[in-house]
Amino acid sequence: MLEHLLKLISFEKLIDSFKNQNLFEDFNLYHETYALRQAKVAKTSDSDILKFILPPEISKKMFGLGNLNLLAFIFALRHKILFLNSMFHLSSIKHKNSPLFQQTKDEFCVVFGEEFFEQYCLNHNMLGSNYWGEAKQLPIFGFSAIGCHFAMRDVSLCRAFDAYHIPYCKNVTTDVFCEQHKHEKFWHETISIEASIQTKMSQFYANTNNFSQFDEESLKQLINNFFHYFESSFKFSAPELRDTEKIKDMLKFYSFSSLEEIKQDGGNELRRRFLEMAKNHHPDIGGSQELFREAREHYEYLKEIIPK
Repeated sequence: MLEHLLKLISFEKLIDSFKNQNLFEDFNLYHETYALRQAKVAKTSDSDILKFILPPEISKKMFGLGNLNLLAFIFALRHKILFLNSMFHLSSIKHKNSPLFQQTKDEFCVVFGEEFFEQYCLNHNMLGSNYWGEAKQLPIFGFSAIGCHFAMRDVSLCRAFDAYHIPYCKNVTTDVFCEQHKHEKFWHETISIEASIQTKMSQFYANTNNFSQFDEESLKQLINNFFHYFESSFKFSAPELRDTEKIKDMLKFYSFSSLEEIKQDGGNELRRRFLEMAKNHHPDIGGSQELFREAREHYEYLKEIIPK
């Protein structure tokens, strides 16, 4: 079944969908900080891409035959997006004349089969920066619990990407990922605990065996578990919310005396102090990576738990 679904999703149509700006909207989670405006991430839903790609009669069947049918199409779509993203990884290696081209190509062929390099050659023109209208920039694709994501990145830079946690990396590298993000290689058999949620999900969707061995309930449960893991990694768990000492430390970090003080103006002062922190401590201007991370995380957590 998966093989049939994958044939319905052509690389040409998939690339067209990512070039169609009408399908996407800005992903604004990080864009409110001046420091991260360089990370222009867009988002859309899996179903909108599938509607764009598939013939109308197949699209109707996709939505009309139950959850398993839709999940099956989403699995096929995300596997194909990974395949395409990996071809762009290889294209970025080619653009910078890296000696790692052959090794990287061979590693992707292990994951996707010998068809990988054949498709890379067949779609060579669409995998170049000129096709995307951005000098020395290539797209990066990803997905999360809310849908699919898209960003452009200079070919000389690390291509690590997670829409929530790694929207941008400024490190120059001859490899796909820089030394800091080498654990993001989803195609390695074992990935470390430091890997992003994007990498963990990528490893799941890259393995076609994960499609065939589950029935409807177990497939839904497995995907839901990924989304639950994603959400729990981004928010406080209930015990953490009750940890008054942690909350006190976060309030002190932003010079507030209580959650009620933040609530008084709807959180506007918290946002102002966060933006100031982000601007002063961003690593790109020589700031502290640790302070920048704390400022972002404390802001997100306090914003979630202030009394409504």
